[in-house]
Amino acid sequence: MKFSTRILVPFVLVATAGLAMAQEAVPDLPTASTSSLSRATVLAEARTAQAAGLIAHGEVLPVQAERGVGKTRDQVRAEYSEARRLGLVGTGEILPIATPEQAEQIRMAGVRATQFVQK
Repeated sequence: MKFSTRILVPFVLVATAGLAMAQEAVPDLPTASTSSLSRATVLAEARTAQAAGLIAHGEVLPVQAERGVGKTRDQVRAEYSEARRLGLVGTGEILPIATPEQAEQIRMAGVRATQFVQK
């Protein structure tokens, strides 16, 4: 009797605890949303985006157009040399900040580099 009580009581407690936990495990499902766009409109937008290369295929991500000034290699080298001369090239975790005058000097170094190449 002692043996059956030692095994049966914990088993009943575990079973009732499991039932109580199972009742709380119901997830809150999202409700269906309605769209103002028709299916044909969405498909047309998807085809347009796919044709423009904006939709990823597998692990290939879409290529974004480069946004920038479009500096030449000589311009970048001249600007880097000027920044290094002014002590604005950071090392490690210390990143110096250029004053507006220093930023203009760096920009002008790049402009001079392009003018030198064009002549």
